[in-house]
Amino acid sequence: MADWNGIADQALLYWQEFVAWFLNIPIYGQMLVIFGAVAILVLTGVLVYYILKGVAYLVYYILKGVYLLLKGILLGIYKLFEELYYGISGKPKPIKQQKKVEVSNESIEEPQKERSIEPELLMINPNASYCSECGNQFTEKMLQQLSENGVVFCVNCGKGYKTNLIVVENY
Repeated sequence: MADWNGIADQALLYWQEFVAWFLNIPIYGQMLVIFGAVAILVLTGVLVYYILKGVAYLVYYILKGVYLLLKGILLGIYKLFEELYYGISGKPKPIKQQKKVEVSNESIEEPQKERSIEPELLMINPNASYCSECGNQFTEKMLQQLSENGVVFCVNCGKGYKTNLIVVENY
């Protein structure tokens, strides 16, 4: 068995020696020892925090990886047996309803995209001849379409332009 009284007496002897040394040094030295001890304690706490945080992240991502790996393997085995079942039994594989819903969602989104182009048209002077986005000069066909329809898109960058048609009557 350990002699706890002897260990406590030895620790007390070292403590008394440290206190005697500490009290014999000048006040500046005492302050440096105190600041040094506090700095070491703070740095030790920060170091322990980041080590524990790193270990926690490591354990988390290892468990997440194992979960996703097992999930993928089990899903693959399920799909394999499902294909074997339909292949051996000769039954047709049922069509999932989700594909039909996705197709209908795509057809609904297309008109929304067309609507979003209209606000991007930039009002310009009918005499403009350069694209404000890419800096290229409008082609003759673009200028003709701009004068006829009032709307044109740059052939280089796709920026849309709109102008008010001015009708001039001859007197």
